[in-house]
Amino acid sequence: MKKVALIIFLLSINFSVFSQLANNNLPEEDYWETQLTPMVEVNDMLRHIYSDPFKEDYINFIPAGYPLNKEVNINSFYGFRNHPVHKVSLFHRGIDLKGATGEKAIATGDGDVIDVGFKVDLGNYIKIKHCYGFESIYGHLNKISVKKGQHVKRMQVIGEVGATGTVTGPHLHYTLKKNNQYIDPFDFLFMDFERGKISMLNK
Repeated sequence: MKKVALIIFLLSINFSVFSQLANNNLPEEDYWETQLTPMVEVNDMLRHIYSDPFKEDYINFIPAGYPLNKEVNINSFYGFRNHPVHKVSLFHRGIDLKGATGEKAIATGDGDVIDVGFKVDLGNYIKIKHCYGFESIYGHLNKISVKKGQHVKRMQVIGEVGATGTVTGPHLHYTLKKNNQYIDPFDFLFMDFERGKISMLNK
């Protein structure tokens, strides 16, 4: 009788875990919340993510991967650069990704849209809040397809590439923030989300 009760108990645990993953929900014991959330150094984050054998259960909840449905193609990197319009050296707080007007911009992780609007330097933009202190920003959009307060899923179309704001041509400006600090998005662009194959693309 005890053996039967034990088997039923174990089956109920496995069913609970399966249902949780099938619904794409975070595990109840979310140790990334305590371990990843405080991190602000990119190398520490990458080390944590890639070394975790259970990363497949969490990876959808951070902004990782490429926000366009194409191969990685970068026009301008994170850091100081000669601004193409202002013609002075300014710190570029994101990455400019090559794209044509009308190309679909996609969310790089599950999250909530916390702001949409227009700024002179950023054009039409979308800001998404993810888990563990991450935020992603998508700028110079031709079209915004989501609303403030909306929950979005990874790979969901959120807008279209454009040339709004202070630009010389169409592209997607992509920014990441961690705990309200800007970070270089470069390494996050190459994360492969295929379950069981979390790796660096083109490694």
